[in-house]
Amino acid sequence: MISTVTTVTTTAVSTAATAAGFGLLAAITLIVLLIAKELAGAASENSSAPEFTLPGALDRALNVGIVPLSMAFVSVVFVKIVNVL
Repeated sequence: MISTVTTVTTTAVSTAATAAGFGLLAAITLIVLLIAKELAGAASENSSAPEFTLPGALDRALNVGIVPLSMAFVSVVFVKIVNVL
């Protein structure tokens, strides 16, 4: 009986630590992508045809990663707030 409880507790703690690690990794990745998008957007504004330049294309392509990571970040924050309440 004791070994079963210990195994379940160890599994629960390691799962929670892994989930917290993924949440931190997602938040850091989101910050890096937002910084890159801001820099690409600023660089593309200086050109005559911003949609046909590499920074302009990068500015649009970064939305592919930013949108899902933003949703993941909002859900992590929501879960943390619910856990506190």
